[in-house]
Amino acid sequence: MAAENQKWDLPESQLPEDIGKCRQTAIRVSHVEIDTAAFACTGAAEQKLVALTEADRQGQREIPAEVCVPASLAAGQDRFACRPLFRGEKIVLYLHGGAYKFGSAASHRALTGRIGSHAGRRSLTIDYRLSPRHPYPAQLHDAFIAFLFLLQSGFASRDIVVAGDSAGGNLALALTVLVRQLGHRPAGLLLLSPWSDLTTERPSLQRNARFDFLCAPPLSSPLSPARTFYAPGRRLSQELLDEMAHPLVSPVNADFAGFPPTLIQAGEKEVIVDEISQLYENLVAHNPGAHRGRYVYECYPDMIHVFHQFLGLPDAQYAIARAGEFVRNL
Repeated sequence: MAAENQKWDLPESQLPEDIGKCRQTAIRVSHVEIDTAAFACTGAAEQKLVALTEADRQGQREIPAEVCVPASLAAGQDRFACRPLFRGEKIVLYLHGGAYKFGSAASHRALTGRIGSHAGRRSLTIDYRLSPRHPYPAQLHDAFIAFLFLLQSGFASRDIVVAGDSAGGNLALALTVLVRQLGHRPAGLLLLSPWSDLTTERPSLQRNARFDFLCAPPLSSPLSPARTFYAPGRRLSQELLDEMAHPLVSPVNADFAGFPPTLIQAGEKEVIVDEISQLYENLVAHNPGAHRGRYVYECYPDMIHVFHQFLGLPDAQYAIARAGEFVRNL
């Protein structure tokens, strides 16, 4: 994980070797070609994304990352190289959760490794920059660089599965919205308890507060995760809320017409289940002629936010297996 994140971050998780192996790597940002014209439709983030790109061209910044390889994959040094092992190989680009404040590839390897094992696919998980030190759109910038890195390493967009949990689910959605504007079509989208709306506090926030571990100051507080992510220190105003409603910040508001195949998993007792349900309803509403299995929503009874991390739970094991099956069948 990035050195700046180590002191206060979530602990590393372990992946048994009979499930898979992980190896640390890094993306040299200056080696990834970025056309800043790609940011023309990003709203208030455009100038910031251009500035971030220009700053990277002057330095040697790297994005720490981790490649996970399922044990079922044949042995060989090339397994950990970020290039296709065969024509049409699919790879998972995983974006970890943690309210945009915590988390890393290391904290999530037990989860990503198990999903990859069930899918029979390799995964690349990045340590994107965290807030409030690096507010929006630094995270989207890093995710976009990782996507371009895979493209420039030989993967086609149709072979990249974008996945994420919680804030990483928000980032996975935002990344997919962005790259689709550029004509890229990812293979699919895997979302575990995705945080999709940063501006609206729905009834489940109160209804499930006594069940879920996920608790945070409300949007009215300067310490709200949504505000420390998007604009730390900025006063709450209608202008700020309008900016945070942009589909790259609150993807629940995106145009989902023609969106890639998507599996959404959530827990019935999590505090953001209402916004997750709204996300699925919007996805289906924008694709009235879609095949029944193209967009799938699984809401697990009595489960909480990203229950997948509780690996001993039977529901977590089943959901992870279902996630792997979804990725495998894309």
